[in-house]
Amino acid sequence: MRPILLQIGMLRVFSYGFFVALGIVAATLWMVRQVRKEGKSPEFVLDIVLLAAVFGIIGARLFFVFLYEPEYYLAHPLRIFYLPEGGLAFYGALIFGLAAILIYLFRKGIPVLSFLDLVAPATALGYAVARVGCFMNGCCYGKPTTVAWGVVFPVIDGLQRHPTQLYASAASLLIFFILVLMFRKGTRFSGQIFCISLILYGLCRSVVELFRENTELQGGASTASLTALLLSVVGGLFYLYLSRRSKLQQ
Repeated sequence: MRPILLQIGMLRVFSYGFFVALGIVAATLWMVRQVRKEGKSPEFVLDIVLLAAVFGIIGARLFFVFLYEPEYYLAHPLRIFYLPEGGLAFYGALIFGLAAILIYLFRKGIPVLSFLDLVAPATALGYAVARVGCFMNGCCYGKPTTVAWGVVFPVIDGLQRHPTQLYASAASLLIFFILVLMFRKGTRFSGQIFCISLILYGLCRSVVELFRENTELQGGASTASLTALLLSVVGGLFYLYLSRRSKLQQ
């Protein structure tokens, strides 16, 4: 593991923060490229990315603090602000970031569902890159295993463990390619790609969580996996609603 990616004198670049930032940049560049293809100005995309990044990080940190290690952070409140050491929960980022995006879109009069279809592949790409930072940092590790690709995380113990960070990264990259194909072929109704992204992410996350060490979360792997499946259910129900509404409007 390499928590510190680069150090020059007193300046330290943390792997976790670097890959999170790199993921945001990758997602932004993809969205800007798509918007330019449509002959539109990407300025509003940059505004939304900034809002989503700020509120997403805040939400991700708060969810991690209160769901995983509330006792520790209540005893050491200043550590809440020390993001370079890792500790972000994707669900918090999704909720807070999505809320910020929706408020902005409503205020600017931009079609919400169409933009969410644009955001979905970009989010998958950014998440795939950010999870590499988790691997480098040695957090979000998996359960002990004897598989040939098991990885030893020295900061934890000397046991070989599932590299669940890389599982999540690979799954998210696959989701990205699937959504991009849908994006290029066109959709039957606005919001379709966004719904599919929720379904696919929830399913993949539910599987990955079964291999992950969730000692801090009450209920462990089963609770985390069921939570992910719930996201898939929400995506599926939203898909059915939008599909039926589209047919009625035709």
